[in-house]
Amino acid sequence: MKSKKLLIITQNFYPELGSAANRMKMLFKHFTEENVKTHVLTTYPSYPNHELFKDKSYFNDELINQYEKDRIFRMKMTFAKQNKNLIARLFYYIEQFLKVKYFIYRHQNDYDYIYVTSPNIFIAWATLLLKKAKRPLYILEIRDLWPDSVNGIKGIKLKYTWPLLKLLEKIMYQRADKIVINNKGFYQHITKMISKDIPIKFIPNSVSKEERIEEEKFPEFSVVYTGNIGYAQDVNHLIELFQLLNDHKIKVTAIVYGVKAPKFRQAVENLENVILKPAMSREKCLKEISKHHIALSILNEDETFLNVLPGKIVDALGVDTLPVTNIGGKMAEDIRNYQIGFAQMKATPSELLEQILLYRNDTSYYQSQLLNIRHYRDKFLNWETNIKELINFLKE
Repeated sequence: MKSKKLLIITQNFYPELGSAANRMKMLFKHFTEENVKTHVLTTYPSYPNHELFKDKSYFNDELINQYEKDRIFRMKMTFAKQNKNLIARLFYYIEQFLKVKYFIYRHQNDYDYIYVTSPNIFIAWATLLLKKAKRPLYILEIRDLWPDSVNGIKGIKLKYTWPLLKLLEKIMYQRADKIVINNKGFYQHITKMISKDIPIKFIPNSVSKEERIEEEKFPEFSVVYTGNIGYAQDVNHLIELFQLLNDHKIKVTAIVYGVKAPKFRQAVENLENVILKPAMSREKCLKEISKHHIALSILNEDETFLNVLPGKIVDALGVDTLPVTNIGGKMAEDIRNYQIGFAQMKATPSELLEQILLYRNDTSYYQSQLLNIRHYRDKFLNWETNIKELINFLKE
């Protein structure tokens, strides 16, 4: 692929926070380092909000910075993505759909590969639904099952639009030349919806060499929760678990943002053993996680959410911190089989607390699982290895 050109189309990209932006950042960096001429079509950073990125310290990757405006094309949007008004957000996605479509119309002959990610689904639709030419090769990456994940959000009903949305989802899969998934659990869902043999490759969220941070643990046993508290997370369970940890005098840190973060902060801010910190760069956040003994991932109890692979878990494994979570699916099986933390589908706050207390009270048990983490991370969650697998998949 060294003489080939690849375009990544993504809503989330460096320097935004969250696992989606980091995954796309890592794909761009590692493709570039493997001498694949890679361009990115994305938007200006806005997640979790525009204001955060007025602080230029978030633009801290010199390799990527040198390609701004040369290989990284950012669409200037009229409408705001982070808008509570659903109609306004719909206009944002329609605008994005049209701009992506226009860019592809003008530049599709410039690329050998177009690599589009979903969600958001409008970018994938713009790229694939009206696809006619056999070249370039179109690769669809699925990081979440849509519209299923939207239907799993309490308060959102898709009863009347559901048949149309599922049809569009099916067409999207069938128009792709190849599909990449970041969760093994997506494979069966997708293969049931496609009528032809489309190659599918599992490439998990991974950890690069520079991200394998091993800070010294705090002397006192401690727990951390980082990242988004939105519709996919169960804020009430998280609040209850923080209260239980506080009652057992366990130090617990929260570095949070998202639509439900204010409710969470208000509920726990006066707890004696809770430390609240503002959103920070990924590098600083990984260092914070690495200092703690346990990292939490608490999701909404809808099956769609519980069968995903949260970036929080990969981040924890990457920096030698045991994950404790209520997810199910393939990742939960790995956590149990490889003994690299605790995963029990729909585990209650009390059940999660019980496991955390076990880690606190049994040092040898805790240390043995830390050793397992390092073996698992180096074998399965290594970007330097996984990017080569992805390149080989594209070349096949």
